[in-house]
Amino acid sequence: MGSLPQDSWVESQLFSRNLSDPIRVLVAEPDTVSRRLICSILEGESDVKVHCVDNSRLLSTIHECDPDLVILDINTTEASRASDWETLGVKAPPATIFTTYDATSASRFSSVAADLLIKPISVEQLHIAVDAAKSKIIRARTELSASERSSDREERAGRTQFLQRVAAESGEKIVLIRVKDILWLQSFGNHIRLHLGNATHLVRQTMKNFQSLLDPHHFLRVHRNAIVNLDHVTEFSLPPKGNMFVMLDNGKCLPLRRANRAILRKTLKSQFLA
Repeated sequence: MGSLPQDSWVESQLFSRNLSDPIRVLVAEPDTVSRRLICSILEGESDVKVHCVDNSRLLSTIHECDPDLVILDINTTEASRASDWETLGVKAPPATIFTTYDATSASRFSSVAADLLIKPISVEQLHIAVDAAKSKIIRARTELSASERSSDREERAGRTQFLQRVAAESGEKIVLIRVKDILWLQSFGNHIRLHLGNATHLVRQTMKNFQSLLDPHHFLRVHRNAIVNLDHVTEFSLPPKGNMFVMLDNGKCLPLRRANRAILRKTLKSQFLA
């Protein structure tokens, strides 16, 4: 088999990345014979992409290629002066394999390796090391996939736990109102008046109970009798003296309680870039 181009991705087959993407292997081996052997063997594997370079381009290539597995000489400059990938300023690949001529070689970096290959490298030795790296990569992908699915479920649950629509009686009709269309809410004892663009609707509900059903990232209580939809707020006026107020995008001004100034500032800064 001929030698592989130093700076080209060689597409063959190994294990999938997230069940569809190939594993990316970066071979940064200074010894030409060892580099060609490793790359030619990996080319015969299934579902793999191999990138072969000399070790002078190690860090820049890791930034460019985001490999799953890195194979490099243990005595390379980077490995000898650092204890891990993060120290070198790059994202740690799921697996690392070191090569060396000296079986007693040691490095602070050794703890991140899946295996150590003694040169001259045997084909059997390489296969064993790569199989161990595969297992480590697949395990990392499986854990990441499970974590992402769990996060997605939590996000969906968070989105659906808040009120999306309100049913309000209007004469002989029941009107379904989208919560996101409400500009602000006004308390009337055991009722709440919902203010929309050109209409208002009354629902039998206390302000406290209704507020607990609203997404706090979109609705903010600015007064004992008022809650505003932050998507329809244009500004908050907070002068050191005099009345404070909130301006809505329809021109409506609502008073702010001065006692809420500190809480309001903290809330807005936590939800928006400030």
